[in-house]
Amino acid sequence: MNYIKSYCRITPDQVLLNGELYHEYTCNKFGIHDFLLSLYHRIGVDYRKFYKMDALSKLGFLSSELLFAASDRDTHKEDTGIILFNKSASLEADVKYQKTIQHRKDFFPSPSDFVYTLPNIVTGEIAIRNKIHGETVFYIFPEFQGDRIYEIIEETLSFSGMNFLLAGWTEIDAFADTLNSMILLCQTSDNNSLLQLTPENINKLYTNQ
Repeated sequence: MNYIKSYCRITPDQVLLNGELYHEYTCNKFGIHDFLLSLYHRIGVDYRKFYKMDALSKLGFLSSELLFAASDRDTHKEDTGIILFNKSASLEADVKYQKTIQHRKDFFPSPSDFVYTLPNIVTGEIAIRNKIHGETVFYIFPEFQGDRIYEIIEETLSFSGMNFLLAGWTEIDAFADTLNSMILLCQTSDNNSLLQLTPENINKLYTNQ
């Protein structure tokens, strides 16, 4: 039996941390990057690399900042892993990079943009920041599938030897300029947990119920 220690739910206008309103954003007309920057300032973190990240990495990074706020970032975490999911992969970064290579006269490919054309870069950013050395994976699903996400989290915690797992849905819609995220910090112990890890609880947290 595994458990949810804490969770972070991010929609275009608010951030919920363990079900409580943490941050509210009323200027949606300015887009997701402005929303993510406002959350960055709200958290009060000083991590200059944040400004270079694509939106997907910023979304995952900020969620992890909230969920690992009480942890010692200088401690190497051999027993912790990261598994994230979405449906658009790194499309927002792909579109941005494509604009730099599609015209021969304006051909100026940027290595700093190219590096984010892989969705699993977000897991790497989180792992580096928090010294996480366990398994890191990024899955692409056609849509949010709480039951399938539960199965993967449950199997990973049960058979990998890890005690903690940062896992969940982190989606950037490049064309609608919107975002949707629900990330859990799961653990094998019931110590200080919020909920039991079940498909029903994952779906309820995603739907804000």
